[in-house]
Parts: sequence; C-alpha cells; structure tokens
Amino acid sequence: MKLSPFSVLSEEEMYKVSEAALHILESTGMVIMSDSVMDMLKAAGCKTDSDSRVCRFPRKLVEDCIKLVPHSFTLYDRSGNEAMIIGDGNVHCASGHNAVFCIDSTSSERRYASVKDVEEFGIVSQWCESIDIVGAPLNPMGVAPESTLLHAAKALFKTTTKPLFLSTESARVVYALLDMMKAVAGTDDIAHKPNAILQLSPSSPLFWGRDTVEGFTACAKAGVPLVILPEPMAGVSSPYSVSGLLLENTAELLSGVVIAETANPGTPLMYGASWTTYDMKYSCAKIGSPESALLTIAGCQMARYYGMPSHTTATNSDSNAMDERQAWESFINNFTAMNAHNDIVMNSGMFACGLTTSLEQLVMDNEVNRIIKRLMNGIDTSDEVMGADVIEDVGPRGSFLMEDHTLDNLYSGEFWNPTIPFCQSYDRWAADGYPSIDKDARKLVDRILAAGNTAELDTDTISRLDKIIETFESDTIRRS
Repeated sequence: MKLSPFSVLSEEEMYKVSEAALHILESTGMVIMSDSVMDMLKAAGCKTDSDSRVCRFPRKLVEDCIKLVPHSFTLYDRSGNEAMIIGDGNVHCASGHNAVFCIDSTSSERRYASVKDVEEFGIVSQWCESIDIVGAPLNPMGVAPESTLLHAAKALFKTTTKPLFLSTESARVVYALLDMMKAVAGTDDIAHKPNAILQLSPSSPLFWGRDTVEGFTACAKAGVPLVILPEPMAGVSSPYSVSGLLLENTAELLSGVVIAETANPGTPLMYGASWTTYDMKYSCAKIGSPESALLTIAGCQMARYYGMPSHTTATNSDSNAMDERQAWESFINNFTAMNAHNDIVMNSGMFACGLTTSLEQLVMDNEVNRIIKRLMNGIDTSDEVMGADVIEDVGPRGSFLMEDHTLDNLYSGEFWNPTIPFCQSYDRWAADGYPSIDKDARKLVDRILAAGNTAELDTDTISRLDKIIETFESDTIRRS
C-alpha cells in the first residue's frame, strides 16, 4: 500500500480555524486600497467604508464564493497540450521563483543574476524529470527594473515547454504577462488553455494594496489560474503562534476568494501557503523550521476543507550554503509537504531563506523529489510484483539475475534509479577525487547545458514577446 497522507488537524480543528477566519472577515475586515474593487465588493453585499478603506465580508458571501472555486483545473504546456490536472490528487513539483541571487558555477560565489542565468535555469528545469512547473527563478539585472519579470518570463518561454509560475504585485506587469501568455498560446482565449499560473499576495496583516488587488482582479477576469498567497510572519505580521499563522493566512486568503469569484465566478484558485516564522533571538525570518513543515500539512488540510487545490513552498532551508543543514531542512519540509498531498510544492533549486538559487541545487532537488515520490508509492504486494512463484521456481541457492521477473521489474520504478551518478564503491570514488554531491551535481549540470536548449521557441513568437516588453518599457518611460 501507499504511505498514508500526513495530517495534523482534526475536523473539529479545521472547523475552528475556518469559523475564526470567517468572523475576522465579517467583523474586522480587510483594508482594500482600490476604489474599483471596493465598488465591486459593495455591489456584491460587502460593507465598505470609503474613509477607512475597510471592507467587511458577510459570512454567507464568503461561503457562497468558496463554492464557486473549481475543485481542479488543467494546465497546458507551451504548445497547448494538456500538461497536468491540478487537484486530481497528484503532487506536482515546481522550481523556485523570485530569488535575488544565484551561485556562480565557476567561482561558487553568490552574485546577482543575468537573463542568461534565467535561460540556463529554464534549460535545466526542462531536463529535470520531477520539475513539472517552472517558476521564474530570478529577477535578472541589466534590464529595466520595472520589467525584470517580463524578461525572466521570456527567457523561460524560450527554454522550456513546461507551464510557468509567475508572481508579481504590479497590475501593469500582470497585463503584460497575460499578453505574453496569449502570444505564446497563439490565442486570446487563455482561460481555456492556460500555460502559466499567476500568483498575487495580500499584505499581512489584512491589507490589499491598490496595484496588487487590481492586478489580482485582472487575472480573475482573464480566467487564468491564480494562487492567493498571503505571507504572514509569526510575531511580526501575525500572532506569534503556529495556529495564529494558519488562521491569518486563511482569513486573508478567503478575502481573495471573494474578490476573484465576484469578479469572475468559476475562476480557478489555489490555497497558497508560504510559511514564515521569525527568530526573535537573531532577528531574522525562517522558512526551514519544523513549524513551517507542520504548516505545509495544515495548509493542505484547510485547502481540502474548502474544496480547493493547494499550493505550498517546501524545498526550503535557511542555510546559506549547500551543506548538511540545507539538506535536512529541505528534505523534512519537502517530505511533509509532498506527503500531505499538496497539489503544487514549490521552490526546487532555492535555499538561503528563498534568496538564492543554484543549478546544482535544482538537480539535487529534482533527485529529492523523485526519492519522495518513490517513498509515497509505498510497497506493492501484488502477486505479480512480490514473486512468490519465482522464489519457488528458483529454489535454494539459485540466482534471480536472469529471471523474467527481474528483467520485468528492472525499469518499472520498483527501485529508485538516481539521475546523479553517485553510486560507486569507495575505491572508484577515491580515484575520482573524492567528489561531494554538489560537485557531482555540477558535472550533471554541465552535461545538460552542453546539450543546449532542447525547447527552442520559434522566432515569430519571440518577436511578439519582444514587442510586448518594448511597449511596456516605453510606457514606463512615458509615465515617469
């Protein structure tokens, strides 16, 4: 049988969290800095105050909007082929996004990224078997600051066929990203075949900025899949408790459900969760803590409680190096998130509290994702796989090497087969110079990059993407 999904909340506890979140939205409400969104919510039955900018959400409206969220939706690849169904019970891994730094492959030093770095990230993500969705890993330097995400999106559309995951807080960038999705899809009707998921975040506690909420509403009206990602931080922008983090995340997220489903009923949404605790001793944010791991389970349970697909970040570590600490924090968080059966588990290739990416880390995380999926599959005790009859046929002191059963199961996935070739004897390892796993990962990255871009995008589509970015940057200059 397969491993049983993890859980940390009882039905009563989920009900308690939900009731508290509904009460907060109805009694305290959210500050919303957009007149157009406030007007829309007022027409839907919310109580709004134009002076304080507070919007209070009636319980029945929230509950009605929750019912409008699809239980699942389909993502498509760059060519318009079905890539996966989000919400079908399978776990999909995504590479990390919106880091600040990358690790230089030559010097091993941390530095700012270029567009080329993003392109290489796309090439390696395309190769990685367990990376189902590709996040924009870095904001490249050397381009207009306002359009960094657009350049990153173009770099990924050029180098991978996999669906993208894109996050911004700017309405103008949202409109440009929607245009880029349309250009790649070759149609304006991206609601029916979305090739990317967009993510926008309210600000904790209980606040939607104008640009963010208007961009969020524009996405909903376009019908593209949306991750609502509150990012409360324990003791800073939420109560200093694990359940307090969960409660505030849920309340803020449900406000997004109402906004999206009011703007466009049936908008595909995800319960987003990126759990951050705060170390009061060292005055720093932490994402690799055991409490974060617990919350990746709790968030998934709350998503199921509302009938929504779930998203979380989990290959998380606060270590600034690819060391033992990074390995254990990342594995613990990733294993709990995946075995809770979150629909999307993000941040492969990232570490250092989400600030840094590395191509070596990406292929190592790809390996970890594969290992965890193997663990989740458990043990198959069917007669065909267990092979009691084969044991009887071979008998005492026999060999199974040439048995059909052995050959049939050799490539069946019964036993994990690593993609990083580190399984060797001590003597061979010593003769190879005693390489560490990150050095073996670097060799693999070099081979992947040497093979070049296997997902070339046609020149006409690239030209359309260039035009969208040029128009955006010209408009930025005009506005300034």
